[in-house]
Amino acid sequence: MGDDMSAYRDVFLSESAEYVQSITDGLLALESNPIDLEPVEIVFRGAHSLKGMAAAMGYARTQELTHKMESLMATVRSRAQVADSTLIDLMLQATDRVRELIEDESTDQATITADDIIARLVERTASVDAGAAPESHQVASVAVAAPGEGSVHRVTVTLEAGCVLKGVRAYMVIKRLGHLGTVTGTDPSAREIEDEQFDRSFQVVLQTKATPETLRDAVMAVTEVEEASVEPVAPEPAPVAAPGAAGGTPASRPAMPKISETQTVRISIGHLDTMVNLVGELVIIRSRLEDLAARSGDGDLSESLGVLKRVSTELQQEVMQTRMVPVSNIFNRFPRMVRDLARDLGKDVALEMEGLDIELDRTVLDEIGDPIVHLLRNAIDHGVESPEERVAASKPARGTVRLVAERVRDQVLISVEDDGRGMDVDRIWNKAVERGLVDRASRDSYTDNDILMFVCIPAFTTVDHATRVSGRGVGMDVVKGKIEYLGGSVMLSSTPGMGMRISLQLPLTLAIIQALLVRSGTRVYALPLSAVDEVLSPDEVTFRTVDGAPVVALRDGSVVGLSDLDELHGRMPPEGSGPEHKHLILVRSGQSLRALSVPALLGRREVVIKPLSPLFRGLRGFGGATVLGDGRIALILDPRTLFTREV
Repeated sequence: MGDDMSAYRDVFLSESAEYVQSITDGLLALESNPIDLEPVEIVFRGAHSLKGMAAAMGYARTQELTHKMESLMATVRSRAQVADSTLIDLMLQATDRVRELIEDESTDQATITADDIIARLVERTASVDAGAAPESHQVASVAVAAPGEGSVHRVTVTLEAGCVLKGVRAYMVIKRLGHLGTVTGTDPSAREIEDEQFDRSFQVVLQTKATPETLRDAVMAVTEVEEASVEPVAPEPAPVAAPGAAGGTPASRPAMPKISETQTVRISIGHLDTMVNLVGELVIIRSRLEDLAARSGDGDLSESLGVLKRVSTELQQEVMQTRMVPVSNIFNRFPRMVRDLARDLGKDVALEMEGLDIELDRTVLDEIGDPIVHLLRNAIDHGVESPEERVAASKPARGTVRLVAERVRDQVLISVEDDGRGMDVDRIWNKAVERGLVDRASRDSYTDNDILMFVCIPAFTTVDHATRVSGRGVGMDVVKGKIEYLGGSVMLSSTPGMGMRISLQLPLTLAIIQALLVRSGTRVYALPLSAVDEVLSPDEVTFRTVDGAPVVALRDGSVVGLSDLDELHGRMPPEGSGPEHKHLILVRSGQSLRALSVPALLGRREVVIKPLSPLFRGLRGFGGATVLGDGRIALILDPRTLFTREV
């Protein structure tokens, strides 16, 4: 590939991935409703656009395959044949091959062919009546000027002989002329211009008050335009259609080429990571300056720092927002996977998705794809029963798996829920006893949710014989490890015979958080504010002991366990410094609530999360470190592992 075209490769790869996904979505929608023409149009236009893009890049194999896909969908579009399951399967296989071909050709390799798929596409296309009428293209070249709205002009444009993207240049010309008046027609038609079905010249008819010189200058300002001429068009008593047009009325005029305006810029993740790191350093320096200003008592400095804080906070929010992307970016790959897996297993499963517009940090989003795949596979393979079993259990033959994203405070909750057989808590408990993980006599000290979490232990399963996917616990240790690495938590709930729900609670971002600073001795810790429910004074609660363990009774009568920050970190509290002399923080992790007593509160701060060295990665109770304004290092408390027992 030449240097000129290689410059467009990254853009092509990004845009082609979007088209491949839209084709897949359209095919799945068409499979659920074969008489709906809207998904047919989506698939047809996606294949057509990919064909044009591949041709521009010189990817001949991709161009040929997408052309054959387009031809087959044209027969569905004209209702010459119905999109049955075999056609959908064929098109999905062709879409998979397109993805492989693009990767192959974009790396200048020639290891993959599409001859087999092309032959099947051609055979299926030829299986219908060859006389199906092709799509007609309307061409409108003249329109009537309404009184007082300017004159009608025909602008003839000739592009340079070496113009590469003729359709784009033509669109730019039409767009510029549209700013000077109302474009009422083109010759050839808008569709043909978009498809580059013209030599070097085309005509645009518009109604405008601008002078011919102004129109010509506007066109000549577009790169790769060789010549432009403008001539007035006398008003006609009635619309006149060019030869072959279906009609010249306003309702039948073709739309402008559907080339989207450039409103976005593609930025590499590396650049965004660098920006986030720099903003993080800015926050640290700002904290340092705030400390120095407080000590100096300089009013002017404090005032200037107030402005700096406002501006840097806005900058931080904007930079973080650039990293936020909708969960639909990964959710949209799952309908195809669920469809294929359900067919392989002989099950009938519907996937419902909600909250597709919920946004997450790109780093978090990239990491949760595989965990969700694990959960969906387990739900389909081991949660949802076969149609026969479901009917026998008075359930609908079709099982349902729901994938839902929702905002919970400043976190995102992603849930995978099925209406299958659920999990048997007693069976899990018995397996845990057999493996020596727990003592059978300690059953009462474990809640059902505690027992369900045993499936997150590596290699823990309740099945007796290995299968392709051995049991509901397969992969759950990977899921739990990945989510906790991201600073999130996993929650399980199940009703035997009714279904299972697994929830992943995730932070919106991994870079900068709001935290409550606390001190224990000479050490300072940061507790994520998202985990803080309330801060209480000792006189607002009642201290008690239940089964030898300290608890506090809250104002509403509820009782929660109590932990001391000093004791958690192996320090003996000084004499006379019991919890009744300390501040109490109600800390929430998932669905659990616990009280934490701390000697001193230092206030709320924005902190930049720095990951711990791999040497300390497995250290429970800590989720990272941060640099304070005075240069000291503060460890960030991890409420998920601060109180919990090892599972």
